[in-house]
Amino acid sequence: MKLKTLKSQTQSSMLMKKRARVDFIVGTLFVVIMVILSFAFNVEFVESVYEFTRSHESWEMDELIFSFLWIALTATIYGIRRVIDIKSINKEITYHAYYDSLTGLPNRTLALSQLDKLLQNSHRTSTSIGVIFLDLDGFKDVNDSYGHEAGDILIKKVGEKLASIIRNDEIVARLGGDEFLIIAGFPQGTTNIESLINRLFKCQNEPFSINSRSIDMSFSMGVALSPQHGNSVQELLIAADCAMYEAKRNKLNTACYYTDEIGQKISERYRLSAQLKLAIQNEQLYLVYQPIACAVSGAIEGYETLTRWNLQGTHINPELVINLAEDIGLSEDFFKWLLKTTLAEGSRFLKRDQFIAINISVKQFLDVNFLVNTQKIISAFDHINIEFEITESSLIANFTETTNRIDALNTMGIKVMIDDFGTGYSSLSRLKHLKVDKIKIDREFLNDAVNDKKSAGIYESIVALAHKLDIDVVAEGVETKEQLDYLRQFKPIFLQGYLFQTPKISTEQTSEIIIKDIILHT
Repeated sequence: MKLKTLKSQTQSSMLMKKRARVDFIVGTLFVVIMVILSFAFNVEFVESVYEFTRSHESWEMDELIFSFLWIALTATIYGIRRVIDIKSINKEITYHAYYDSLTGLPNRTLALSQLDKLLQNSHRTSTSIGVIFLDLDGFKDVNDSYGHEAGDILIKKVGEKLASIIRNDEIVARLGGDEFLIIAGFPQGTTNIESLINRLFKCQNEPFSINSRSIDMSFSMGVALSPQHGNSVQELLIAADCAMYEAKRNKLNTACYYTDEIGQKISERYRLSAQLKLAIQNEQLYLVYQPIACAVSGAIEGYETLTRWNLQGTHINPELVINLAEDIGLSEDFFKWLLKTTLAEGSRFLKRDQFIAINISVKQFLDVNFLVNTQKIISAFDHINIEFEITESSLIANFTETTNRIDALNTMGIKVMIDDFGTGYSSLSRLKHLKVDKIKIDREFLNDAVNDKKSAGIYESIVALAHKLDIDVVAEGVETKEQLDYLRQFKPIFLQGYLFQTPKISTEQTSEIIIKDIILHT
């Protein structure tokens, strides 16, 4: 799409240009008037000037005339140069104001300006405007692994590839960071938008070469259309952004179109975010605990702490609580509340040899203040055995930093457990390098292992690998007698699940005798 003529001057540059024009016009008029007056003067005046100059031989008439001519010529050239320079400055200002310096693509300001013009024209024609919000998946990992310079090169190459598949009736812009916006106009009722989406997805087929490294990059795309999803720039941007977020959250391998349901979910998320901020500040959240028992003795070895939020009778999923806290910038505050409250309550019901396991998100684990906050809080609870549960995604995000932090936690006397083991792709090859105490096998593996031989083989291999590395195994999601019978073959192993107890507050924990009886005699 050809970008229309833009307002290419700032207020200051327009004033400079006006002054330069005035100077040039005044200078030109002065020269013209002086020439005319020169012809209109009486000869006697000129002759008297000539006689005067002859009486002062150092003031020759021709020297005076040429002096005035050189001054006039210099002033004229200066005026012309000022106009040319200001035009060059205006072009440079326009470029930086409307184009992204890294990719050379239109920036947010220009893209939104063009989108507004397209929407205004669409009201007079049978045209639909498609807005595609595109975000790179895992871009932070590239920055963390290869450095910000590599990240900039990747953004530039992605911009070049996107620009190469854009046609004349389409615009691609960089909004900032790893976000791009694609705008297209097409006749209503056509499938042109699908053709554009297919071209965009083809950009993922070939890896990008960055500093002699081959990097695969995928996109998450959200699509909004006018008039069905909005008739203004703001409405379409919000709709496309919501759809993109849905695609990224659900890891969809296709573009996600905005729907009213998505909009309602996002609105609900914003509402919950505002409520959560108050809940954390006013300590309205609470904790529940689920026992982790030994399959050999039946004794309770420890407990996992889980966050609960009762919002006006509605119980909010603990994972959603963590995600919301990160969205609103309260991840660190939430972690400090979680650790302090867990240790304070745990000190009242834990036995001396039992541990307390606390789930730590990737963002919390890699936060710059994580180790400092941890050391400060645990210093008042040195008699409690603490374990942090981190997910495999923490390893993938930054393996070197993860290793260093696990070593630091071990120095503090805190053990580490890998949660949801088996759902990622890096742990099997890197497990030997990590000083972890336990792995917790994802519950889906147990569900499948009971009914499927291949899944059972995978489960058995994970347990055998962990035992060879002297790492304990926790089987989570134990809910049936059949699952318990299946797990008996893996002794020693730890067990956790609803078969023994649902998560409960500290004062309502199931007696160890009851849990032991279930494990040993069921």
